[in-house]
Amino acid sequence: SLAMEGQLLATSRPYLQLFSLLTLTPPPRSFALSSHSWQWKLLLLVFCCYCCCILLLSGWVAFINVVILSVEVSYIGLADFTSALGMVQKIFYTLVMSANYAYMVIYYGRLGRIYKEITALELDIDATFQTFGHKRKHPNFRIYLFKRIGLWGIFLVLVLPRITIPVLTDFMSWRDRILTEFIIIVLEFKSLEYTLYVLLIRELLRRLRHKLLQLQQELSNCEQRALLQALCQAMRRNKQLLGRIWQLVGQLEGYFLLPMLLFFLYNGVCVLHIVNWAYIQAVNPNDCCRFFRVFYLMILLMNLLIPCYYNSFGRILHNIRCGCGPNNPQLLSMVVMEYALQLEHLKLRFTCGRFFDINLKYFGGMVVTIISFTIILIQFKLQALLEAKQAATQR
Repeated sequence: SLAMEGQLLATSRPYLQLFSLLTLTPPPRSFALSSHSWQWKLLLLVFCCYCCCILLLSGWVAFINVVILSVEVSYIGLADFTSALGMVQKIFYTLVMSANYAYMVIYYGRLGRIYKEITALELDIDATFQTFGHKRKHPNFRIYLFKRIGLWGIFLVLVLPRITIPVLTDFMSWRDRILTEFIIIVLEFKSLEYTLYVLLIRELLRRLRHKLLQLQQELSNCEQRALLQALCQAMRRNKQLLGRIWQLVGQLEGYFLLPMLLFFLYNGVCVLHIVNWAYIQAVNPNDCCRFFRVFYLMILLMNLLIPCYYNSFGRILHNIRCGCGPNNPQLLSMVVMEYALQLEHLKLRFTCGRFFDINLKYFGGMVVTIISFTIILIQFKLQALLEAKQAATQR
């Protein structure tokens, strides 16, 4: 099977296996097996049972957290808004997991086609310029992934529990705290899974850019008409590969549509929930979790920033668009002009079903929105506190 071949997917396999262990993606080995073999059926049966157990666990965690939230709200005597916001945040545990599992079942075949297309694109890009010039050595993609995904994943596993477990209420037992922490880590790793595919797209674009540079160097030094036409034909083939990358982005967008939409909503609600509790506990002199809440808030925002940051393909595409010099042959200029026109009409971007683009511009808008909601929330709470003091004074 072509599905899991190629250097890019082979390098990504450890991360895919980790995401499979967290039930975020199907086992990568299942795409290398025949769908008629007993190994494939057994593997998917075990994985489905495992996913059902994790889904039941997320439901239990959501239920326990909602019950304890109700007890804590009644004990402290908080407003209905705190209860509603906290309940929505807890329900997202099961909602995000359910959406992720549903999309894994519905789009299992699409994910297999995505793997095949990534492998095919990698092989075709390497073969496009095989007969011209020398083969360029690619930077170590394994180190590239480790710096951008591996280090952040290690940080989440080591640091997130130390920050979030103390923030969890004292009304919760240690068993429930650990189970809640596990679900939180699984949900936050969804961002890393998505980022992995974004980095695969970046690597394909980068390799395409290197091939284009090699083609342009050969074309600028070429004086034979026949060889010039052959090189321009290879360059047009390069342009077709760029179009296939656009189609691959569309397939990934459909696969991550609802899970990533819910993930962004979940982290946004978590931020508001943390800010709300930080305000409630501001008057509590015995509160020991102020700095933990700040660090947790920063991690949530950083986990939203990472996929938005790596979705900025502008520099790579700008280099492709501006690769033609004034002294190039006319035939080369025409081919590169086709590149420019294609890039102007086809915008390479990841979106959540056209609801919003996952990029730095959206991240900035989301941060501004969260800050605005926070200001409004604090204003309402200050107004309610002032009215309560006035009522107590009148008595």
